[in-house]
Amino acid sequence: MLSKAAQYAIKALIHISANREEGSRATLTSVAKAIGSPPAFTSKILQQLVAADIISSSKGGGGGYEISEVKLKSTQLITILKAVDCAEISVNCFLGLPLCSDLNPCPVHHLYSPIRSQMNTTLFDLTLDKIVQNPNYKLYNLRE
Repeated sequence: MLSKAAQYAIKALIHISANREEGSRATLTSVAKAIGSPPAFTSKILQQLVAADIISSSKGGGGGYEISEVKLKSTQLITILKAVDCAEISVNCFLGLPLCSDLNPCPVHHLYSPIRSQMNTTLFDLTLDKIVQNPNYKLYNLRE
């Protein structure tokens, strides 16, 4: 359901968070390798996350990407999706119809509306630290 960019952004943030735990910054190369994404595409995603003020970057020796404790605890999943331009899943019609609403429902509006509402609750409630703190996230190779 999420775009590749959104999946890569979340995986990149998990990798950057893991490096934070180890006391180092994540490099573009390490992020790209960890998430199985081409370096150029990874760079674009990381730039979007920096522009959204989710992570910070520094150049030079010892440079790379990092996330602060505050950002780790406060960054909602919806913020990540908005940073990579795919937050429309939380507001748009399931069929992509521009005039769909409660007053002018599409054929699946009443079926999808409660699902979208629950999804929005999750997107706004789930923060990056909750993802990273979940013991299951370390069981998976990020590229799977």
